Amino acid sequence: MSIAIIGVTKFAKRLESQLNNKNVESLFISELLRDIDFKKLKSYSIIHFMWSPTLSIRGFLTLIRLKLMHKKIIVSWIGSDVLFANTSLLSKLITKISQGMIDANLTDSENLKKELNQIGIKAKLQRLPIFRFFKINEIPNQKRVSVYLPDEYKHNWSFYQGDIIKKLVKSFPDVEFIIVPNTGKNFSEKNVKCIKWTDNMEEIYSQVMATIRLPRHDGLSNTIMEVLSMGRNMITSPVEFPFCKIVHNYNDAKNHLEEVIKNPSLNLEGSEYVHKKFDNNKFTEEILSIYNNLLMK
Repeated sequence: MSIAIIGVTKFAKRLESQLNNKNVESLFISELLRDIDFKKLKSYSIIHFMWSPTLSIRGFLTLIRLKLMHKKIIVSWIGSDVLFANTSLLSKLITKISQGMIDANLTDSENLKKELNQIGIKAKLQRLPIFRFFKINEIPNQKRVSVYLPDEYKHNWSFYQGDIIKKLVKSFPDVEFIIVPNTGKNFSEKNVKCIKWTDNMEEIYSQVMATIRLPRHDGLSNTIMEVLSMGRNMITSPVEFPFCKIVHNYNDAKNHLEEVIKNPSLNLEGSEYVHKKFDNNKFTEEILSIYNNLLMK
């Protein structure tokens, strides 16, 4: 068995590491379809996509080439790819006609599974072994929160509801907002610290009372898992996940932040839940079973 992984770098590398720990030959190839070196793929029996390639003509042509190479293909749908497949007519069409080339569709959350089913894709609910967990760390005395608000692309501001974040920053001048990954081009406020990129989120979570992340559409967020694992409060847009403070509008966000600042406390139930329920070793074994079943067909 040999696995080539293509897609979102941080997820792909975590899966690669878990597979290598099980002595399974695996290699992260690339994040972008245009960067695929097909020569590297010759010796790999299964191609695992961490983000669906069915959303573009390039992806469709990539799948054709892989099937001509007699590869088994797995697609793990992670969130925004499901949104694109449901809202873009071109992506929806390509996704539907590509299904004959895909050997297994996986997704990590019930809501994504339901959305895929709406466009005729039967996906298996399967967690990926990509979660990072942190030990419970006491709440700091400083009024400080972290915010997930990437600004690499123009649409990120709308997708992660930057207008609500901006309003919170102005409404809570005595609270420090650490915003990642963000260049700071949309913030000049003195109570904002923007960090372009860091892989040490544990250090940031240890400095804050809560984390805010407000995507308009989501799957099973790694950010939620990490934040809860440390016993921090998670302020987020509607998700099917317990122990989070749910935001539908600015007033919800404002009220939740006021509560966290006024009564800082550890989210012990949330921490216990993710530590007990999400086991990377168990998920790795389940993924290996899926690989083995495909190779037997």
